[in-house]
Amino acid sequence: MASFSTVSCGVCDSQHTTTNADYWCPECDEGLCSQCLKYHSASKALRNHDIISVDNYKQLPPSIANISPYCSQHDRKFKNYCPQHEKSLVQNLKDIKLNFERVVKDRKQNLVEIQNQRQKFHDEIKQLRNKINEHLDSLEQLILQDLYAAEEKVKSQIEDFLGKLAEHTEKRDLLQTNMSAIKEYALDLQAFLGSKMVETEIKKHEIFMQSLFEDGSLHKIDLNCKIKNNLSDVLSTVTSFGSISVESSSPLVVLQTEKDKQAQIRTFHHAPPTTINDIKMTLKRKFEFTCVTGCSFSSKGDIFLVDYGKIHLLILKEDGTLHSDIPLSNPNPVDVTCIDDKTVAVSFPSSNQIQIINILTKSIESRKKTSSSCYGICYRNGHLLNCNIGTGIQKVNRSDNCSFTLIKDETLSNWSFVTTSKDKIFYTNNSDDTVTCYSLTGEKMWEYKDQSVRSPRGISVDKDSNVYIVSSGNNSILVMSSDGKQARKLLGQDDGISKPCGLQFDVKKETFIVANYYGPFLYGLC
Repeated sequence: MASFSTVSCGVCDSQHTTTNADYWCPECDEGLCSQCLKYHSASKALRNHDIISVDNYKQLPPSIANISPYCSQHDRKFKNYCPQHEKSLVQNLKDIKLNFERVVKDRKQNLVEIQNQRQKFHDEIKQLRNKINEHLDSLEQLILQDLYAAEEKVKSQIEDFLGKLAEHTEKRDLLQTNMSAIKEYALDLQAFLGSKMVETEIKKHEIFMQSLFEDGSLHKIDLNCKIKNNLSDVLSTVTSFGSISVESSSPLVVLQTEKDKQAQIRTFHHAPPTTINDIKMTLKRKFEFTCVTGCSFSSKGDIFLVDYGKIHLLILKEDGTLHSDIPLSNPNPVDVTCIDDKTVAVSFPSSNQIQIINILTKSIESRKKTSSSCYGICYRNGHLLNCNIGTGIQKVNRSDNCSFTLIKDETLSNWSFVTTSKDKIFYTNNSDDTVTCYSLTGEKMWEYKDQSVRSPRGISVDKDSNVYIVSSGNNSILVMSSDGKQARKLLGQDDGISKPCGLQFDVKKETFIVANYYGPFLYGLC
């Protein structure tokens, strides 16, 4: 095979003549000069070969150009190869590009989440610091007021005392003046009687001075300030504001490969998916509870119902009997989703919060505030997804309560619901009469809007990605194709559907429950 620096004409070489090639024949695996190209093109056996220029040939990677179409042992052209292989490789490269784009978008989105989390915690730390400063400033003002008040009280007492001493000093000075006058000018009798009078006054002053020592008027007075021990201990015991940790959870990005497609094709070949026209169902049970708006299944098959009217969370066994009844602390609960065998999450739009409830202890484990009224909720891989009015679909991390808007939709109204399946998010917009599908990375896939869907609420997905929707405006249950192009009515008022709200599909048991306002229904596929 010719080198890339100089490519010689193979025909000329066979005739012991060295000529630089201007063209390359991949099928002959040799170069051709302009003259030999004429004979090559004139030959019936060779004229259909795809000729390329030497410059184009040099653009091939050496590892590819060095692959000869001829067998080195037999000097014969290879004949058997897979004609579809190149197409498969091209598709693989497209998949790799798509996967790279998905991973890059996922990491960038994660970076935005980290930045939002950092800002959120930064604000919380500053708010706490400001509250501590304000509290300490308030305590400082109070103790300084007490300090100045104590000083003023002592100062007033001492000044009053000095005032009394000043009065006695004036009287003493007057006695001294009188005594000098008596000695100088008074008659003996006057001097004797005057001295007795002065002696009496002096006795009074002596008694006064003695009383100052006895009544404590001359006690030394000091101000003292004792700082609270627990306040001083802050300097030694509180060594940090808190702790920062980094947690990881299952990836949200889903990679796509040609092998996965082939595996899906093989799987579907053996087990064809159920289309919306194939779906049939049978009523398994009707529950005697009213005002039910939200519903969910546990991994064990238990059924959770939200009683909007009585403000209770009902837990039913598979056979429909009541297992537990948990009173809820806030009014107007709407939706429920199962987190694990011990905990569920319930939305309370009137108080802008989601409560994590331990169904074993019947107690609230935590409360998670939402940016606005929150209605439909679902749980996936450590995160809660919820429908927030005027905001969109928000994602809340269960461990640190950090949240961000995953899908921005300012038109999202009350009584909208959300669910996830595989790598997609589905949600309803109750006032906009739409059902929308997004990827987990926030890419809009499709939106469905039709007269058959009026005031859509509850939404769920089966194993074949068929989408089940509550159309509360039509008092019906619809099933929609996974691509959002077709929809079909499954149940209506003739089946007892009246004021339906929530909906949940149990993929394992192929059953679904409708949170009907006048009594929930449990259906099974057949």
